[in-house]
Amino acid sequence: MAPFASIWTWPNNPRLLKTLAAAKLNGLEIEFPPFTFGTTNVDPAFRAKFTFGKVPVLETHGDSPLYLAESSAIAHFVADSGPAREQLLGADPVERAKIQQWIMHSETELGVYTTTGVYPKLGYRPYSAEEETKAIAGMDRLMAVIEKILSEQEWLVITKAGKLSMADLAVASCLHWALKLWLDKEWRAKWPKTMEWFKKTIESEGVKEVWEPATFLN
Repeated sequence: MAPFASIWTWPNNPRLLKTLAAAKLNGLEIEFPPFTFGTTNVDPAFRAKFTFGKVPVLETHGDSPLYLAESSAIAHFVADSGPAREQLLGADPVERAKIQQWIMHSETELGVYTTTGVYPKLGYRPYSAEEETKAIAGMDRLMAVIEKILSEQEWLVITKAGKLSMADLAVASCLHWALKLWLDKEWRAKWPKTMEWFKKTIESEGVKEVWEPATFLN
């Protein structure tokens, strides 16, 4: 069987973890063509398909290919393209809305705090103690909510499927980067239920096969 789609990105891009898990759970094969940032994404043939030159981007295979940018849009499309769609995205409007709520939290809050903490460590932006303090405060506020939810239920959203959803994968993908490079064991110790859920999520069948092994900052 031919691959479902091709995705261009740099190696070990944490923004793609949720997409890789959704593809695995849906039984979809994704291929990764060679990609060199600053070369591939400025090539005229590439820009003809992907106008903004951003990555990750996805191209489906077939007679009428889809050209898609933005990691969350790609993850949603892949999640919605196979037999696990109701597990991942919800079986009814209420489930779908609750799952989407957490995806949006991961983009507009958790992802912002994570990049504030991680980017200076990677040399992508100057370090600011003030900005880091604000980001940690934001993380703590959000984690307090997540910790309470996970003390009462197994997953971030309870669905008819009774399994993890894109809500869990989206939040876990943000935490993966933060826990690896930014948030130390003292911070993690404050959120035991969340850390238990994180490990359970990334070690679940269909996720562990494609998820980058977790490493934790001391």
